[in-house]
Amino acid sequence: MMKKKLINLNSDAYEHPFDKAALEKLRKLKGFDTVVNFFLNWAEIKWDIVQLCGSNFHVTPTSCPELFKLVRSAAETINLKQLPEIYTQWAYCINAYTTGYKDDTILVLYTGAVDLMPDNELTYIIGHELGHVKSGHVLYHVMGSFFSQLMASSILAGALMKPIQLGLGYWNRMSEFTADRAGLLACQDLEAALSAIMKMAGLPKRYFDTADPHIFAKQAEEFMTKYGDTTNTIIRNISILDDSHPWTIMRAYELIKWVESGDYQKILDQHEGKECPVCKQMVDKNASVCPYCGYKFQ
Repeated sequence: MMKKKLINLNSDAYEHPFDKAALEKLRKLKGFDTVVNFFLNWAEIKWDIVQLCGSNFHVTPTSCPELFKLVRSAAETINLKQLPEIYTQWAYCINAYTTGYKDDTILVLYTGAVDLMPDNELTYIIGHELGHVKSGHVLYHVMGSFFSQLMASSILAGALMKPIQLGLGYWNRMSEFTADRAGLLACQDLEAALSAIMKMAGLPKRYFDTADPHIFAKQAEEFMTKYGDTTNTIIRNISILDDSHPWTIMRAYELIKWVESGDYQKILDQHEGKECPVCKQMVDKNASVCPYCGYKFQ
């Protein structure tokens, strides 16, 4: 299936309502603006970036052209204008993360994700991380990780900052639902997205080629049907209070719901572009004149 490059796509078109609501509450917390300003100007965060860049493999058009092209294609598909720096880090699990300091954003792909995933599934994982960049999540994610470490080492800091830590943690989990949507928009293959999530959920490698992602989708739907009442929802929320991500089953379920609602397809249709035959740039499908070279469409 040919992927559509999505023209003029803004992140608010697909952001999950849980994400929006949690971030709005977080920003209203007393002292949050002060903490953000302090964090932006705290020099030690820069040290982590320098160490990351000095100890991992830098993916560029010349050092690793195929992987760079895959990331660039995902970014172009979801209309992300500024490509982050790309690094691979040795860890044989299916995962990735984004980090950064001010305007310097970095995408880190674990070696296991690159080695074990076919391109369509890897594109989902890459698109998920680029979704964090597009939505401006990176700063708050780095803050959340920092505050967790700070409060673990200081009882006083823990007591003073607990509301902000809890708010950041809850929003962080909700932001993953938005990033999952970005991942699906990047790969435009629900089966590939569910297969990637299924592998992250713990599918043994020996069954990668035979496991059916539709069975995993059924598992997600059955779980939410069985454990979706008020009491079990409270149990779920308490169980993941210290986690950075929602459970994989919940992520799969939310993605399936989004597709079944028709909203995913609406975004594909509304932001579909066409290629200018002269300059080869992608433009709005309804454009009569190419904004790049002036070509007049017939």
